[in-house]
Amino acid sequence: MLFRHIFGLLVGINLILTVICQSRGYFNRNCPVNRSNGVRECKMYVDTRLNFIDFRQWTSGLGNAVKVSLDITCSSNGRIYIPWPMKANGLVKLTIEGCILEGYASEFNNPTRLKDELQDLSLDNIVIVSNLDSIFDIIYKPVTQEYDCGQQTLRSAVRRNISYMFPNINDQRLSKRHEALLMSSADELIKKSKQKRYRCNYSELNYIDQSLSRTRSKLYIRLMTAYSEYPKLQTFLIADNGYRRVPQELIDWRKSFPQLTLLDMSKNKISKFDFLGAPFKSMNTRSQPLVADLSNNLVTTIPLNMPDYLTGSVPIIVDLTGNPLNCNCDFLRYKNYAMEAIRRFGRYNHLSQITCYSPRSRRKISLDNYRNNNCLI
Repeated sequence: MLFRHIFGLLVGINLILTVICQSRGYFNRNCPVNRSNGVRECKMYVDTRLNFIDFRQWTSGLGNAVKVSLDITCSSNGRIYIPWPMKANGLVKLTIEGCILEGYASEFNNPTRLKDELQDLSLDNIVIVSNLDSIFDIIYKPVTQEYDCGQQTLRSAVRRNISYMFPNINDQRLSKRHEALLMSSADELIKKSKQKRYRCNYSELNYIDQSLSRTRSKLYIRLMTAYSEYPKLQTFLIADNGYRRVPQELIDWRKSFPQLTLLDMSKNKISKFDFLGAPFKSMNTRSQPLVADLSNNLVTTIPLNMPDYLTGSVPIIVDLTGNPLNCNCDFLRYKNYAMEAIRRFGRYNHLSQITCYSPRSRRKISLDNYRNNNCLI
């Protein structure tokens, strides 16, 4: 997923670890075996610096049958040198929270020759240190398929609240070369995505959380789906990312995410939607609906085809809680749709409490109490 990434005190067995230099003995001591499942569980608190390469070298001596999990929490100064795609022998679970990541792109053209094993990845509240030259290298130079796709064995991928740090760049003094490269970078990304001779297949991935990451490009979803397959993805969370519209790839969600059951785009800046606005073919009928959570956006208009959202091959439940809806015929159309959804599925009762604003009465009216005899619906 190349362009998708452009990503105390512990009680009991949780040890307080101040990491400066990591040796084989260090990891042997601090990665005990969980006797119930045989996994070596490493839990670390980093307030200086951890080198993932040392950890990788340690796992290489464990043998192919040994599975490892690595859970890292950082202080405000904690840093980890960790190249994407974060491979280590036997590593099946990786959790990093509150850390500054260095060396993220250092292996973009240098294959590790390690097999994909990671099943659960969680990066939360992360700052990735980078520079323009390394970004341009990734955009304009060949990268390995391993770096591009990441680990295709993932079942859960969380990349929440990801931001980037450019420590030695003054935005007001970009070189002429950097300016030219920046201007053409979007076109280059699209061009490269069309020239791929492989596809990334995340055959077991069923959960993605990419919320709270407003630094992502507008092309992110387009590039994410350009040469990748997500046949089992059920949950896709992209809340609070600053979206002003629903990307076309999510309007046409059946094509890229055929098993999707929850699309969370809450807390964005979306003003309108149309999840029936794309042609779709070879779609198997299923009774389980797709829930499109658009709560706390800026939606004011309800599509005329709202009743059709419940009659297609896959029913679609659109949650508009917390949107600035007006009390008018549009809202009555949404009410009829929502009440039918509640009746049909025996759930989603919270939709009945969605409100509209009435300028005449200067108050909000809940959906279940709204009446309008002047509408031809």
